[in-house]
Amino acid sequence: MHVLSRLAAALPLVTTTIWALPTTNTSTPSTLYVSHYDGHVYTLSLDTAARKLTLANSLQACGEMPSWVTFDAGSSTLYCVDESGSSANSGNGTLSSFAVAANGSLSQTAKATTLPGGVASVIYEDNDGREYLAIAHYEGSAVSNFKLPITDDSTALQTFEFTLPGPPTDPSRQDAPHPHETFLDPTGAYVLSPDLGSDLIHIFAIDKASGELNQCDAFAVKGGNGPRHGAWWAKTDGDDSSNNVYALYISNELANTVSIYNASYKDNCLVLKESDEIVPYPKEVPSTANVAEVRIAGDRDVYVSMRNDQAFPPNDSMALLQASVDDSALTYTNLTTSYGKTPRTFVINNAGTLLAIGNQASSDVAIVERDPKTGALGELVAQLQVGAQGTPGQADGLSSVIWAE
Repeated sequence: MHVLSRLAAALPLVTTTIWALPTTNTSTPSTLYVSHYDGHVYTLSLDTAARKLTLANSLQACGEMPSWVTFDAGSSTLYCVDESGSSANSGNGTLSSFAVAANGSLSQTAKATTLPGGVASVIYEDNDGREYLAIAHYEGSAVSNFKLPITDDSTALQTFEFTLPGPPTDPSRQDAPHPHETFLDPTGAYVLSPDLGSDLIHIFAIDKASGELNQCDAFAVKGGNGPRHGAWWAKTDGDDSSNNVYALYISNELANTVSIYNASYKDNCLVLKESDEIVPYPKEVPSTANVAEVRIAGDRDVYVSMRNDQAFPPNDSMALLQASVDDSALTYTNLTTSYGKTPRTFVINNAGTLLAIGNQASSDVAIVERDPKTGALGELVAQLQVGAQGTPGQADGLSSVIWAE
């Protein structure tokens, strides 16, 4: 039966699970980095024992509209892409790199010019361990990649500029191709980019000798879905990788659904096949709301941020879905508060015990407990407003957050 037909209309609109993880007594605070559309990159320090989140530093950097930060633990480097510029006015964006000191403080090492509208990036490697960064350019209608480390004179290794494949389903939002994220497949051999404007998922095979990207056939999703972000589910057989099963979850901003695609590897490319779709909500998503980020923790807990649904007035919500242990089918579990307005982004720490939610409009970071055994989100550990508040639906306020792990 199609998941949409199994929506639990009888489920309550909101459910809150309250529990408390044992407080971790540690003398070493955790560090997080935040980008803000005010033109700053912020360093935050989390003391879990004291349940306190503080501003450690701020740096005016990463162009006019810092939109996404990516942390490279191996080289202790933070990368930040800038959403400014547009193809219409021939403007450009930027890619900045920052050296991370032992205490977490940042110093800028380079700033390169990019295509306009950078909104996300991901690091990948070649066979010799050399690193590259692939960027999704929302306003630039493109994906580009850079060899790392960058310098002020760095230019893109490659650029892939897209055009609309046909008449859009939603002309108001799909006026042009709008790649919204870049991320790796579970094998680390492919870069994918959901394109909200074209209703496509662009797929690139990584040439492991050169670091270049080879474009595979793009996968067409249902018209009007507006794919935004992706996360992978995997069922692996350590003895025989040919038995591994992979599925891709895509959050659809325009359709307010999560799509499930089965993945296979054929003819040196990754191939997707539609499996199912679920509304990540106990009933119809409010007309004011849009899904944003999707992430998976462990082997079954899938989280989706719901922007502007006001399910916990005045705050928005986080939806928990859970995957079957045998396959990738999803079941809606509950909603919990995001502790702020417009949760544009969130990240889970490596231990799986904490979520850092970046609420764009209220411009705060909320640290929330997570039970690694059940996936349930619990109490608020700490919260901090970072920079000026934004306005729902506008490109202002807090834009991204990441753990320095």
